[in-house]
Amino acid sequence: MFTPLLLGLAGSLHCVGMCGPLMLALPLPDSARRAVVVQILLYQSGRILSYSALGVLFGLLGKGIAIAGFQQILSLFSGVFIIAMAIMAWRFERLVTALPGFGAFTRAIQQQLGKMMRKHSTSGSIAVGMLNGLLPCGMVYAALAGAISTTNSVDGGIFMALFGIGTLPLLLTVNLAGRSMGFKWRAKMKMVQPILLTLAGILLLQRGLHLDLSLFESAVPKAGYECH
Repeated sequence: MFTPLLLGLAGSLHCVGMCGPLMLALPLPDSARRAVVVQILLYQSGRILSYSALGVLFGLLGKGIAIAGFQQILSLFSGVFIIAMAIMAWRFERLVTALPGFGAFTRAIQQQLGKMMRKHSTSGSIAVGMLNGLLPCGMVYAALAGAISTTNSVDGGIFMALFGIGTLPLLLTVNLAGRSMGFKWRAKMKMVQPILLTLAGILLLQRGLHLDLSLFESAVPKAGYECH
């Protein structure tokens, strides 16, 4: 699946600016570099685990919608949604966080993150990653739109896992380098990000249109030679 990896790459550009300080504040031990790398990988694994769980839920939701006969519409909607997010420049994220009860949920996650980040333990790094995966993030919403279009719980989980894996190259670079990107680099990343989002949206639109074409072809008998 190229689409979730593309979304993950776009998401990493967003996360470096939004989540970079959080990653640099991880409770990493002041010991051997190998131990630090292990803690970072555990944190990232916890984050991807949360994404995968969300993907399973949204894939299951998509399956119910597909059973109702709206699979093609769902794929087209997902593509349009992702492209709209690229145009809106994360305003959608602010709209979602303004929903009733969402602010309280976010504060609860942030409080738990504060407690977990004070723990210098293996389980603490995994828990921080899992909780971070639940924080409001426009890129996660875009990826979930792709996961729901898979119309399958397993495929939805895989879609979100690949999304998380797509974020790793840049995020691991920031983790291991021990510093966040400068303002100049972040400005360049903001220019690339909507382009990647738009490409991912187009891929989903193409899949939706292909579904429609397949249904049309199956409904129309193919012309052929008849023997008399």
